[in-house]
Amino acid sequence: MFVFLRRELGRRMVAASAVATVVILYLLLLRVTPTSPPPHSFVSDFDVSASRSSAVSSRSSSQSSSWPSSSSVAPSTSRCLPRQDLMFLKTHKCASTTVQRIFLRYGKRHELTWVLPQTGNYLGSPVPFKAAMIPRSLQTPDGKYNMMVVHTRFNLEALSKVMREDALWVTIVREPLNAFESLWDFFELQKFYKMPLEKFARQPYSSVARNRKLNVFGIHQMFFDMGYTTVEDYKPGELAQTLKRLDDAFDLVMVAERFDESLVLLKNLMCWETEDITYLTINHRDKIRKTNISEETRENLQRLNHADVQLYDFFYQIFERKVEEFGKKKMNHELQELRAANKRLEKACVVQNNNSTMAKNMNWFSIVKKVAVNADDPNCVDLVKTELSFLDEVRERQRARLRKLKSNVPMKTVQETKTIQKRETERNKGK
Repeated sequence: MFVFLRRELGRRMVAASAVATVVILYLLLLRVTPTSPPPHSFVSDFDVSASRSSAVSSRSSSQSSSWPSSSSVAPSTSRCLPRQDLMFLKTHKCASTTVQRIFLRYGKRHELTWVLPQTGNYLGSPVPFKAAMIPRSLQTPDGKYNMMVVHTRFNLEALSKVMREDALWVTIVREPLNAFESLWDFFELQKFYKMPLEKFARQPYSSVARNRKLNVFGIHQMFFDMGYTTVEDYKPGELAQTLKRLDDAFDLVMVAERFDESLVLLKNLMCWETEDITYLTINHRDKIRKTNISEETRENLQRLNHADVQLYDFFYQIFERKVEEFGKKKMNHELQELRAANKRLEKACVVQNNNSTMAKNMNWFSIVKKVAVNADDPNCVDLVKTELSFLDEVRERQRARLRKLKSNVPMKTVQETKTIQKRETERNKGK
């Protein structure tokens, strides 16, 4: 009997051991099996910094990444949904008009709403932007807009109040000396300062920092456009902190010298198609008009534009990291696609015959290159439409849509909206 029990116990122990072995192997298999990647595995490479200011945090609370998130992916597909809400800070002489025209063309096709001035192309410069600057005839019922693309002075808190929460924030920078030389020529600053560029470059910083044509145009123009006036009273490290705040505010800072790469990043940021970012360059100086400056003048201009030099270097490094994280192979492929699309656009639109439209009514017309396009194709005409004429068109379209909308809204709702707008205006005036 004892022998029988010992043998039975032995058999059960062997069986239990076998079962335990199977369970352990199964658990190990679960542990090492990789999980499937999300549809957009590259999007987490560009996470928005958690150290944003309160205004940035409030506008970005609905997304954990500045690149297409899983919430923007179309159901049962691997494609993200196109984004239509964008705040573009239009910096002077940084190829920003070409970028703006891309946004205007897209917004016109999709009938988007705009933050616009009553006339012209400035809203809040030299004074920083405030929501109360938007004329009543162009105000939407909820006080929110799809796009801001006109010149302004950056005011994060005020702009956050008029942009939608999921809006992406973009601007563009350019090599500072080239940008300033272009600004000097384009706005005829020699007449304003009553001295040639070489003499101006030798002036002390304190004498020119606040002396700007029309209180807008002068040294470190990018720094000024981004809401700051001078760095003469800055303490050590304060400029670096300012740049960090700007980095927290923007989802993408494009670089003019790497324009096509910037557009590729923009396209993926917005989930647009390549055709959405095609362009023709019409607003740049002829090479024969560009000025040769001495090395001494160059060094002096770097001193005067120190804030822009630091700003450009800072964002250029960030841009390079984004390109690297995006992937060189993917970038090269998309650059080829963009340049091929631009060639198709040029072939379809650019002409040299009498039936053409040229970029007319442009200030300083004699110093910019001009492109003639097929006047029979509205899409081609939009490619060379001047900034002012394009803004006039979308402004009138918005007025017409708002008039129609208000005519279909019950009077009580209209009065409630006006009361809310009045209170908002009073609050803004009090700030």
